[in-house]
Amino acid sequence: MTRKEELVKVKGLKKYFPIKRGVLQRKVGDVKAVDDVSFTIYKGETLGVVGESGSGKSTLGRMVLKLLDPTEGEITYRDQNFAKIKNTGLRKLRRDMQMVFQDPYASLNPRMSVGELIEEPLLVHKTITNRNERKEKAIELLQKVGLPKEAYSKYPHEFSGGQRQRIGIARALSTQPEFIIGDEPVSALDVSVQSQVLNLMQDLQDEFNLTYMFIAHDLSVVKHISDRVAVMYLGRIVEIADKDLIYDHPMHPYTQALIAAVPSTNVTMKREKAALEGELPSPANPPEGCAFHTRCPHVHERCKVERPVLTEYERGQMTACHLYTAQTVIAK
Repeated sequence: MTRKEELVKVKGLKKYFPIKRGVLQRKVGDVKAVDDVSFTIYKGETLGVVGESGSGKSTLGRMVLKLLDPTEGEITYRDQNFAKIKNTGLRKLRRDMQMVFQDPYASLNPRMSVGELIEEPLLVHKTITNRNERKEKAIELLQKVGLPKEAYSKYPHEFSGGQRQRIGIARALSTQPEFIIGDEPVSALDVSVQSQVLNLMQDLQDEFNLTYMFIAHDLSVVKHISDRVAVMYLGRIVEIADKDLIYDHPMHPYTQALIAAVPSTNVTMKREKAALEGELPSPANPPEGCAFHTRCPHVHERCKVERPVLTEYERGQMTACHLYTAQTVIAK
Protein backbone atom coordinates (compact mmCIF):
# COMPACT_ATOMS: atom_id res chain seq x y z
CA MET A 1 0.00 0.00 0.00
CA THR A 2 1.36 3.45 -0.92
CA ARG A 3 2.06 5.61 2.11
CA LYS A 4 0.04 8.81 2.18
CA GLU A 5 1.96 12.07 2.21
CA GLU A 6 1.17 14.22 5.24
CA LEU A 7 0.56 17.84 4.23
CA VAL A 8 -0.97 19.45 7.32
CA LYS A 9 -0.68 18.06 10.83
CA VAL A 10 -2.42 19.57 13.85
CA LYS A 11 -1.50 18.49 17.37
CA GLY A 12 -3.10 19.55 20.65
CA LEU A 13 -4.56 22.73 19.17
CA LYS A 14 -6.42 25.04 21.55
CA LYS A 15 -7.99 28.47 21.23
CA TYR A 16 -9.29 30.13 24.39
CA PHE A 17 -10.85 33.59 24.26
CA PRO A 18 -10.61 35.40 27.62
CA ILE A 19 -13.80 36.56 29.35
CA LYS A 20 -13.29 39.96 31.01
CA ARG A 21 -15.66 41.82 33.30
CA GLY A 22 -15.81 44.92 35.42
CA VAL A 23 -14.30 48.37 35.09
CA LEU A 24 -10.77 46.94 35.23
CA GLN A 25 -11.63 44.25 32.68
CA ARG A 26 -10.32 41.44 34.84
CA LYS A 27 -10.24 37.98 33.36
CA VAL A 28 -12.90 35.76 34.92
CA GLY A 29 -12.76 32.77 32.58
CA ASP A 30 -12.26 31.53 29.03
CA VAL A 31 -14.41 30.63 26.06
CA LYS A 32 -12.88 27.32 24.95
CA ALA A 33 -13.64 27.60 21.24
CA VAL A 34 -11.19 24.83 20.27
CA ASP A 35 -10.06 22.49 23.03
CA ASP A 36 -7.22 20.06 22.29
CA VAL A 37 -7.77 19.04 18.66
CA SER A 38 -5.40 16.80 16.68
CA PHE A 39 -5.67 15.49 13.11
CA THR A 40 -3.74 15.03 9.86
CA ILE A 41 -4.65 16.11 6.32
CA TYR A 42 -3.02 14.13 3.53
CA LYS A 43 -1.97 15.58 0.20
CA GLY A 44 -4.71 15.46 -2.44
CA GLU A 45 -7.58 14.61 -0.09
CA THR A 46 -10.55 16.55 1.22
CA LEU A 47 -11.11 16.50 4.98
CA GLY A 48 -14.65 17.54 5.84
CA VAL A 49 -15.23 19.16 9.26
CA VAL A 50 -18.83 19.13 10.50
CA GLY A 51 -20.71 20.07 13.63
CA GLU A 52 -23.39 22.39 15.00
CA SER A 53 -22.94 26.15 15.11
CA GLY A 54 -20.64 26.93 18.02
CA SER A 55 -18.66 23.71 17.73
CA GLY A 56 -15.44 25.57 16.82
CA LYS A 57 -15.18 24.65 13.13
CA SER A 58 -14.50 28.12 11.75
CA THR A 59 -12.12 29.00 14.59
CA LEU A 60 -10.20 25.82 13.83
CA GLY A 61 -9.96 26.69 10.14
CA ARG A 62 -8.69 30.19 10.86
CA MET A 63 -6.04 28.85 13.23
CA VAL A 64 -4.82 26.32 10.67
CA LEU A 65 -4.12 29.28 8.33
CA LYS A 66 -2.88 31.37 11.27
CA LEU A 67 -5.50 34.03 10.74
CA LEU A 68 -5.91 33.43 14.49
CA ASP A 69 -3.00 32.61 16.78
CA PRO A 70 -3.52 29.40 18.77
CA THR A 71 -3.50 29.50 22.55
CA GLU A 72 -1.61 26.22 22.53
CA GLY A 73 -0.61 23.45 20.14
CA GLU A 74 1.25 22.84 16.90
CA ILE A 75 0.33 23.28 13.23
CA THR A 76 2.79 21.60 10.90
CA TYR A 77 2.77 22.28 7.18
CA ARG A 78 5.25 20.18 5.21
CA ASP A 79 7.32 19.55 8.37
CA GLN A 80 7.42 23.25 9.26
CA ASN A 81 5.82 24.45 12.49
CA PHE A 82 3.40 26.96 10.97
CA ALA A 83 2.35 28.26 14.41
CA LYS A 84 5.84 29.65 15.11
CA ILE A 85 6.80 31.06 11.70
CA LYS A 86 6.96 34.86 11.55
CA ASN A 87 6.91 37.65 8.93
CA THR A 88 8.74 36.71 5.69
CA GLY A 89 8.51 32.97 6.25
CA LEU A 90 4.82 33.25 7.04
CA ARG A 91 4.11 35.27 3.89
CA LYS A 92 5.93 32.68 1.77
CA LEU A 93 3.84 29.85 3.21
CA ARG A 94 0.63 31.84 2.80
CA ARG A 95 1.02 31.61 -0.97
CA ASP A 96 0.50 27.88 -0.62
CA MET A 97 -2.46 28.11 1.80
CA GLN A 98 -5.64 30.03 0.96
CA MET A 99 -9.23 30.30 2.18
CA VAL A 100 -12.63 30.58 0.53
CA PHE A 101 -14.94 32.37 2.96
CA GLN A 102 -18.56 31.71 3.84
CA ASP A 103 -20.19 34.99 2.82
CA PRO A 104 -19.62 35.84 -0.86
CA TYR A 105 -21.15 39.27 -0.24
CA ALA A 106 -18.86 40.34 2.63
CA SER A 107 -15.61 38.69 1.52
CA LEU A 108 -15.20 40.79 -1.65
CA ASN A 109 -14.28 44.48 -1.46
CA PRO A 110 -17.12 46.31 -3.26
CA ARG A 111 -14.78 49.17 -4.25
CA MET A 112 -12.48 46.89 -6.24
CA SER A 113 -13.22 45.46 -9.66
CA VAL A 114 -13.18 41.71 -10.12
CA GLY A 115 -9.87 41.96 -11.94
CA GLU A 116 -8.33 43.95 -9.08
CA LEU A 117 -9.61 41.43 -6.54
CA ILE A 118 -7.98 38.51 -8.32
CA GLU A 119 -4.77 40.38 -9.07
CA GLU A 120 -4.29 41.68 -5.52
CA PRO A 121 -2.69 38.45 -4.17
CA LEU A 122 -0.32 38.45 -7.15
CA LEU A 123 0.80 41.97 -6.20
CA VAL A 124 1.08 41.21 -2.48
CA HIS A 125 3.22 38.14 -3.06
CA LYS A 126 5.02 39.67 -6.09
CA THR A 127 4.21 36.55 -8.09
CA ILE A 128 3.56 38.35 -11.40
CA THR A 129 4.93 41.87 -11.67
CA ASN A 130 3.97 42.60 -15.30
CA ARG A 131 0.55 44.27 -15.51
CA ASN A 132 -0.53 42.63 -18.77
CA GLU A 133 0.53 39.19 -17.51
CA ARG A 134 -1.51 39.74 -14.33
CA LYS A 135 -4.56 40.61 -16.40
CA GLU A 136 -4.12 37.52 -18.56
CA LYS A 137 -3.80 35.38 -15.44
CA ALA A 138 -6.94 36.91 -13.90
CA ILE A 139 -9.00 36.33 -17.06
CA GLU A 140 -7.71 32.78 -17.30
CA LEU A 141 -8.81 32.10 -13.70
CA LEU A 142 -12.23 33.66 -14.31
CA GLN A 143 -12.75 31.30 -17.23
CA LYS A 144 -11.56 28.36 -15.10
CA VAL A 145 -14.34 29.03 -12.59
CA GLY A 146 -16.97 29.42 -15.30
CA LEU A 147 -17.18 33.20 -15.67
CA PRO A 148 -16.70 35.16 -18.93
CA LYS A 149 -13.68 37.36 -19.48
CA GLU A 150 -16.01 40.40 -19.46
CA ALA A 151 -16.35 39.88 -15.71
CA TYR A 152 -12.80 41.23 -15.30
CA SER A 153 -13.86 44.90 -15.44
CA LYS A 154 -17.10 44.55 -13.48
CA TYR A 155 -17.75 44.95 -9.73
CA PRO A 156 -19.00 42.38 -7.16
CA HIS A 157 -22.48 43.94 -6.83
CA GLU A 158 -23.16 43.06 -10.48
CA PHE A 159 -23.04 39.33 -9.74
CA SER A 160 -25.24 36.78 -7.97
CA GLY A 161 -24.14 34.97 -4.80
CA GLY A 162 -22.99 31.90 -6.69
CA GLN A 163 -21.01 34.00 -9.16
CA ARG A 164 -19.40 35.95 -6.32
CA GLN A 165 -18.30 32.72 -4.70
CA ARG A 166 -16.73 31.70 -8.02
CA ILE A 167 -14.82 35.00 -7.93
CA GLY A 168 -13.67 34.15 -4.41
CA ILE A 169 -12.46 30.76 -5.61
CA ALA A 170 -10.60 32.38 -8.52
CA ARG A 171 -8.93 34.78 -6.08
CA ALA A 172 -7.88 31.87 -3.84
CA LEU A 173 -6.36 30.09 -6.87
CA SER A 174 -4.36 33.11 -8.04
CA THR A 175 -1.24 32.28 -5.98
CA GLN A 176 -1.29 28.64 -7.16
CA PRO A 177 -1.88 27.26 -3.64
CA GLU A 178 -1.51 23.66 -2.59
CA PHE A 179 -4.00 23.76 0.30
CA ILE A 180 -7.38 25.54 0.47
CA ILE A 181 -9.77 25.82 3.41
CA GLY A 182 -13.43 26.29 2.51
CA ASP A 183 -15.23 27.88 5.48
CA GLU A 184 -18.84 26.90 4.74
CA PRO A 185 -18.36 28.15 1.15
CA VAL A 186 -21.81 27.07 -0.06
CA SER A 187 -24.00 27.60 3.03
CA ALA A 188 -25.06 31.11 1.93
CA LEU A 189 -26.04 29.93 -1.55
CA ASP A 190 -29.32 28.61 -2.93
CA VAL A 191 -29.58 24.82 -2.99
CA SER A 192 -29.69 24.85 -6.78
CA VAL A 193 -26.34 26.69 -6.87
CA GLN A 194 -24.61 24.70 -4.13
CA SER A 195 -24.08 21.59 -6.24
CA GLN A 196 -22.63 23.68 -9.08
CA VAL A 197 -20.02 25.25 -6.79
CA LEU A 198 -19.21 21.88 -5.17
CA ASN A 199 -18.72 20.26 -8.57
CA LEU A 200 -16.52 23.19 -9.61
CA MET A 201 -14.35 22.76 -6.50
CA GLN A 202 -13.95 19.05 -7.21
CA ASP A 203 -12.99 19.71 -10.83
CA LEU A 204 -10.42 22.31 -9.76
CA GLN A 205 -9.04 19.92 -7.15
CA ASP A 206 -8.36 17.33 -9.84
CA GLU A 207 -6.92 19.87 -12.28
CA PHE A 208 -4.61 21.66 -9.83
CA ASN A 209 -3.90 18.78 -7.44
CA LEU A 210 -5.38 20.67 -4.50
CA THR A 211 -5.87 19.56 -0.90
CA TYR A 212 -9.03 20.79 0.86
CA MET A 213 -10.24 21.26 4.40
CA PHE A 214 -13.98 21.73 3.90
CA ILE A 215 -15.96 23.16 6.82
CA ALA A 216 -19.75 22.79 6.88
CA HIS A 217 -22.72 22.06 9.11
CA ASP A 218 -24.63 20.18 6.38
CA LEU A 219 -23.62 16.51 6.34
CA SER A 220 -25.06 15.89 2.89
CA VAL A 221 -22.78 18.61 1.47
CA VAL A 222 -19.74 17.16 3.23
CA LYS A 223 -20.53 13.67 2.01
CA HIS A 224 -20.60 14.93 -1.57
CA ILE A 225 -17.10 16.41 -1.54
CA SER A 226 -15.07 14.79 1.28
CA ASP A 227 -12.77 11.77 1.47
CA ARG A 228 -12.69 11.76 5.27
CA VAL A 229 -14.93 13.47 7.81
CA ALA A 230 -14.11 14.89 11.26
CA VAL A 231 -17.09 15.53 13.55
CA MET A 232 -16.68 18.36 16.07
CA TYR A 233 -18.66 18.98 19.24
CA LEU A 234 -17.99 21.87 21.63
CA GLY A 235 -14.45 22.47 20.44
CA ARG A 236 -13.38 18.82 20.26
CA ILE A 237 -13.26 16.15 17.57
CA VAL A 238 -15.49 13.26 18.67
CA GLU A 239 -15.13 11.08 15.56
CA ILE A 240 -13.03 10.97 12.40
CA ALA A 241 -13.11 8.40 9.60
CA ASP A 242 -13.56 7.82 5.88
CA LYS A 243 -16.87 9.31 4.77
CA ASP A 244 -18.41 5.90 3.98
CA LEU A 245 -17.65 4.63 7.49
CA ILE A 246 -19.03 7.80 9.06
CA TYR A 247 -22.31 7.63 7.15
CA ASP A 248 -22.80 3.85 7.09
CA HIS A 249 -21.45 3.02 10.53
CA PRO A 250 -21.34 6.08 12.84
CA MET A 251 -19.94 5.17 16.24
CA HIS A 252 -20.31 8.27 18.39
CA PRO A 253 -23.88 9.06 19.60
CA TYR A 254 -23.48 12.66 18.42
CA THR A 255 -22.53 11.55 14.91
CA GLN A 256 -25.50 9.18 14.91
CA ALA A 257 -27.82 12.04 15.88
CA LEU A 258 -26.45 14.32 13.15
CA ILE A 259 -26.91 11.64 10.50
CA ALA A 260 -30.44 10.91 11.78
CA ALA A 261 -31.27 14.58 11.17
CA VAL A 262 -30.26 14.41 7.49
CA PRO A 263 -33.40 14.32 5.29
CA SER A 264 -34.01 10.76 4.09
CA THR A 265 -36.67 8.81 2.23
CA ASN A 266 -35.99 5.87 4.53
CA VAL A 267 -38.65 6.56 7.18
CA THR A 268 -37.95 3.37 9.15
CA MET A 269 -34.29 4.22 9.61
CA LYS A 270 -35.09 7.70 10.83
CA ARG A 271 -37.51 6.44 13.51
CA GLU A 272 -34.90 4.11 14.92
CA LYS A 273 -32.54 6.97 15.76
CA ALA A 274 -33.27 9.49 18.49
CA ALA A 275 -32.91 13.20 17.78
CA LEU A 276 -30.68 15.39 19.91
CA GLU A 277 -32.23 16.67 23.12
CA GLY A 278 -31.27 19.71 25.13
CA GLU A 279 -29.19 22.74 24.24
CA LEU A 280 -25.54 22.92 23.25
CA PRO A 281 -23.60 23.77 26.45
CA SER A 282 -21.66 27.02 26.58
CA PRO A 283 -17.99 26.77 25.55
CA ALA A 284 -17.36 29.20 28.43
CA ASN A 285 -18.45 26.50 30.87
CA PRO A 286 -18.16 23.09 29.15
CA PRO A 287 -19.27 19.97 31.06
CA GLU A 288 -16.72 17.88 32.91
CA GLY A 289 -15.78 14.52 31.41
CA CYS A 290 -17.30 13.90 28.01
CA ALA A 291 -18.62 17.20 26.67
CA PHE A 292 -21.58 15.41 25.07
CA HIS A 293 -22.79 13.62 28.22
CA THR A 294 -25.48 16.24 28.99
CA ARG A 295 -27.30 15.30 25.76
CA CYS A 296 -26.27 11.68 25.26
CA PRO A 297 -28.95 8.92 25.47
CA HIS A 298 -26.27 6.41 26.58
CA VAL A 299 -24.68 8.46 29.38
CA HIS A 300 -23.32 6.67 32.47
CA GLU A 301 -21.27 7.79 35.48
CA ARG A 302 -17.86 7.45 33.83
CA CYS A 303 -18.91 9.88 31.10
CA LYS A 304 -19.52 12.61 33.68
CA VAL A 305 -16.04 12.53 35.21
CA GLU A 306 -13.60 11.16 32.60
CA ARG A 307 -12.92 12.73 29.23
CA PRO A 308 -12.76 10.02 26.52
CA VAL A 309 -9.69 9.91 24.31
CA LEU A 310 -9.97 9.82 20.51
CA THR A 311 -9.08 6.18 19.82
CA GLU A 312 -9.08 3.91 16.77
CA TYR A 313 -11.68 1.19 17.35
CA GLU A 314 -12.26 0.13 13.75
CA ARG A 315 -9.63 0.27 11.04
CA GLY A 316 -9.47 3.88 9.90
CA GLN A 317 -12.25 5.00 12.26
CA MET A 318 -11.52 6.92 15.46
CA THR A 319 -14.00 8.02 18.09
CA ALA A 320 -13.97 9.50 21.59
CA CYS A 321 -16.64 7.57 23.48
CA HIS A 322 -16.74 5.40 26.61
CA LEU A 323 -19.32 3.10 25.00
CA TYR A 324 -16.45 1.24 23.37
CA THR A 325 -14.05 -0.69 25.58
CA ALA A 326 -10.32 -1.11 25.18
CA GLN A 327 -10.88 -4.72 24.14
CA THR A 328 -12.52 -3.58 20.91
CA VAL A 329 -9.46 -1.66 19.70
CA ILE A 330 -8.15 -3.11 16.45
CA ALA A 331 -4.90 -5.00 16.34
CA LYS A 332 -2.12 -2.69 15.24
